[in-house]
Amino acid sequence: MSDILNPRAHLRRHWWQAKADFWRHWQECFEAGADRARLLLDLGTIRSLYWQALGQGILPVAKAIGAWWRKTAPVHQLGNTVI
Repeated sequence: MSDILNPRAHLRRHWWQAKADFWRHWQECFEAGADRARLLLDLGTIRSLYWQALGQGILPVAKAIGAWWRKTAPVHQLGNTVI
């Protein structure tokens, strides 16, 4: 079955990609002095995926994103809770 027909797999795939993008851009931002705007867009994507997962009742993905957000709060400095 295609991911597009399986909402849980589809959201999970986007979550993995957004998380990878965040870490790649975080490294560029803090090690190479790149613009922080891309990093904030990545965090916005992650926040959006969290709310999409909640709205569709895909709680395992939402919980995974929430746990990651709390764990990385010292890095992104946007608080412990996805708002």
